[in-house]
Amino acid sequence: MFKILFGKVVHQSWLIVAMCVGIIIGVVVGLVFRVDYFMSGWWTVLVILTMVVGYLKPKGVFVVLALLAGMVLALCRVAEELAGDEYVRSLYDAEVVVTGTVCGDPEEDEGEIKMKLTDLRFGEEEVAVKGNLYVKINGGVDVQREDLVRLEGKMLNGFGTYAGFLYKPRVVKVLRPEPGSWVLMLRNWFAERVKELIPEEEAGLGLSYLLGMKTGLSKELSENLRVVGLTHIVVASGAHLSILVEVARKLFGKLSRFAGLLFSVVFVVIFMAMVGWTPSIMRAGVMAILTLVTWYVGRKIFAWRLILMVMAFTLMLEPEFVINLGWLLSFASYMGIMMLGPYMCKFFYGERKPGFVGSTVMMTVSATVMTLPIILYYYGAVSLIAVVANLLILPTLSVAMGLVFMTGALASMPGVSVVVAWCAKMLLYFHIAVVSWFGGMRELLVEMPVGQVWVFLLYLLVVVPMAVGLIWRKVVKLR
Repeated sequence: MFKILFGKVVHQSWLIVAMCVGIIIGVVVGLVFRVDYFMSGWWTVLVILTMVVGYLKPKGVFVVLALLAGMVLALCRVAEELAGDEYVRSLYDAEVVVTGTVCGDPEEDEGEIKMKLTDLRFGEEEVAVKGNLYVKINGGVDVQREDLVRLEGKMLNGFGTYAGFLYKPRVVKVLRPEPGSWVLMLRNWFAERVKELIPEEEAGLGLSYLLGMKTGLSKELSENLRVVGLTHIVVASGAHLSILVEVARKLFGKLSRFAGLLFSVVFVVIFMAMVGWTPSIMRAGVMAILTLVTWYVGRKIFAWRLILMVMAFTLMLEPEFVINLGWLLSFASYMGIMMLGPYMCKFFYGERKPGFVGSTVMMTVSATVMTLPIILYYYGAVSLIAVVANLLILPTLSVAMGLVFMTGALASMPGVSVVVAWCAKMLLYFHIAVVSWFGGMRELLVEMPVGQVWVFLLYLLVVVPMAVGLIWRKVVKLR
């Protein structure tokens, strides 16, 4: 039996799948049980040798070894993060001097600036430490993404993916890279052109659609988006990126297939750099590039394999993404659209293809269902009208993004830009009106205590019918 199962020749792709699964399992095990004894580089060498031999002799036994290799590789990566985490923990309640790079756009709210610091260096000796810090400083400080900030203050306990927390430390200095990131300068220049032609609230929503710049959203609008279940539309991710990629692929694909691939990938990278390397945009960007490559070579890739590969890749970059809300929601919604959506379409429409409205409803419901347990666990609330609100806004989301882009691009042409800006303003005003109207219906918001682990059992209502349907189709084919 052992020889039949493990001596059988398998396709090399199964080795990659097994390794990806191993990486995901290894990250979870390493973080939960804080496994930190895989620090030696020899473990990585062993993993590489195992995969090379397995690729040359792809037999069943190497699928198991690839799974174990993925776990070991993940544990090596987790050990690095845990070492930095332990260093920061040793500084809790102590006065520290820390230098770090601002990651993402700082958010200003009620006289405070909130930001995330990475690439940490502690003390006068500037000891390099892996990890992230959450920082709140007094307002009035000119600080932006990619600035180097030096702070002095008391280190407090971290939370979530943050190793530590600094509350209103003294800002020693802020250094801005010279000449700075041209991508960031281009984004800020473009944003200013849009703000000159579109009112503040509408411009804030439009720029959040196009570039993920949520700093321009009012507190009331942000709250209404959460109540209505539309927070995802202002987080630049897969939906936004797919719109841009599709436009680039169709436009430049007329020149050649390679031109379509090249310019689409360039668009993806520039968009990711403009938005920032958030978990959701990294998932969407890597997914988009892999999808483009498979389209170029004419290969079909299964959605579940693509999901596993991107999960493993992003977790190797940042293991603590596994508890990041943006990362979890991004993958859950994508899994809903790519895996649950087709099942729902087949159930309701059979062999017929749904129309635009039907397809939008199916995709919206499938994404909502897959993200529901995560939202209930973290927020303790879900809107009963999320589907209706999505149906009113999502069909025109790409139009709104296009109008905002054209507003900034044509700002130097007074006659044309005014007309385009007016169209963008009216459509964005409609979106705000929809969100505000539905946001006032608090009685349709179902609330419960946060942190209820049992909510993840709701996934059984999805997984079990899908598994039964898959098994049934296999049985029918065998007949």
